[in-house]
Amino acid sequence: MKPSDPHPLPTRLLAWLLSGPHGEALVGDLIEQYRQGRTSAWYWRQAVFAIVVSAVRDPTGAGRAIIGWFLLLSLMIAGVARHPASIVGAGTRLLAEDLALLLAAGALAAWVWRQRGIDKRNALVAGGQTGLIIGMLFAVNHAIESFAPRENPIADLVRGAGVTMIMLAMFGVAGSAAWARTRSVLWGGLAGLWCACTATLFALTCAFALNYVFEADAIARLREAFLSSGMNDAGAFVARNSLRAASEALIRMPATAVVVGFTGALANAWLSARSRRLNLAIAWFMPLVLAIGAGALWHADSLERAARPPFIVTGLIAAGVALCGAHPLWSSLMRDRNA
Repeated sequence: MKPSDPHPLPTRLLAWLLSGPHGEALVGDLIEQYRQGRTSAWYWRQAVFAIVVSAVRDPTGAGRAIIGWFLLLSLMIAGVARHPASIVGAGTRLLAEDLALLLAAGALAAWVWRQRGIDKRNALVAGGQTGLIIGMLFAVNHAIESFAPRENPIADLVRGAGVTMIMLAMFGVAGSAAWARTRSVLWGGLAGLWCACTATLFALTCAFALNYVFEADAIARLREAFLSSGMNDAGAFVARNSLRAASEALIRMPATAVVVGFTGALANAWLSARSRRLNLAIAWFMPLVLAIGAGALWHADSLERAARPPFIVTGLIAAGVALCGAHPLWSSLMRDRNA
């Protein structure tokens, strides 16, 4: 005789792994259909299908981030297994550092996945969507740097400073949009952190996959650095270089995103209390700030490397302020218009 309730394991998996505020209702519907005559095999299939669909469609991006986390971890382990010499000496510390940082990123993704509150999820959706844009941008940029000839200094400047400025702007958008949805500066910073986590996992997964599949091209691209490294295995050098890049990205991007996300949220909160006239004046002034930043970066590209840092810092700050203020200004002006 068939039991009145389905096996508890798929029900518990559904309770833990379904994202969004409507998970309990879906579980209830599946249990009700089981009681009306559906089989245990049908219930298992529906449970697995619901979890997969939830992971792919989750608007916060947590499901896709978890999938990317598993892929990145697998690629990292595969690269080290292919070239064991990559973790000899300093490589051991790099691998341990990467694994610890990946564990933290995976824990954040799991926490985002488990959020059920509407306001919280709306804030995290802002971070996940902007993070996906940044991740795709970095992945495309890495592919261009890997396979396209680097002969145009303007194109190199766009791929370097341009991508960095877009990243800062997206971090600001995530924080500002999160504040607009929750009126919480704290959630603005968390949205920036989640944006960076999503972007980093996506970009690193693509970069590790390209380096693993097209290792010969990566070796050719890093030949000069390899010759000066003192290592004997070019493949191991590429693997260690990937571990070092991953460590830097997993530290710098989240740290930067938290600061810029808070800044975007604070800017939106401050501008929302200002008059429309002042917001319009600031909006007219921001293109000049952006032009100053772009001009400083352009000038830095024409100087010797030792003389560039002051102009690069000035350019990034000016352009970053202008880009990070774009969404708070737009949001405040739209609120004033609709008021």
